[in-house]
Amino acid sequence: MGKSDMSKYTIVTLEEVHSTNSYALEHIAFLDDKTVIFTSHQTSGRGRYNRHWISDNSENLYMSIVLKPENVSSYPFPNLTQYLSVSVCRVLENVFNLVPNIKWPNDILINGAKISGILAESSMENNKITGIVLGIGLNVNLPKETIEKIDQKATSISVLNQQNYDVEKILHNICDEFFSNYDAFVSNGFEYIKDEYIQRCSFIGQNITVREAEEKKQYFAKSIDNDGLLIVNDKFNNEYKIITGDVLC
Repeated sequence: MGKSDMSKYTIVTLEEVHSTNSYALEHIAFLDDKTVIFTSHQTSGRGRYNRHWISDNSENLYMSIVLKPENVSSYPFPNLTQYLSVSVCRVLENVFNLVPNIKWPNDILINGAKISGILAESSMENNKITGIVLGIGLNVNLPKETIEKIDQKATSISVLNQQNYDVEKILHNICDEFFSNYDAFVSNGFEYIKDEYIQRCSFIGQNITVREAEEKKQYFAKSIDNDGLLIVNDKFNNEYKIITGDVLC
């Protein structure tokens, strides 16, 4: 990983904020491209589908990346969270010797337990995207007794490795990894990370349950296409491409 290259990004540290994503969206007009919002305490952390992300532990990582692409026509907007999930996986592997998996499209699991969630939101003006905010919640030093109180199955780096870590150092690890390959990803799109992404999707080749809107459907997970969409077969062997949904496995 090496030393952090702060020339590629700027970090804004807040002591407390309702949500790093909400803060970034509210102030996006005044924030430069590649600005990272970091806080030690969120009062209203959010995940996909407005799910609450536990964020009352100051030893976990809560951050949002602000991106303001110049050429929006060719920018790979739909795959940003997938690229970020690969970046976080690389850090978990290379720094902490963990073996993460990706639950399509961007949740990160270890041994079937969620350790990180990612949320992308956009800022619009005159029907044009003026900026993207990528929010990350990563369980770093979340203690086992707290995890046991959470409804969903979860874990943390400290529980897995039996020690606590410097959260700000992990912040820099993730930012360095994300921005070191960011330009190549923007130029090449999802295909730049496709093989690596698929290798981390442990549910490929298995029967899965997908929640689309409020309906749960059973499929066979076939693969991921060049646009990052999930390719599935139903029980009649009809093939579908899922654009958005929640893989329950």
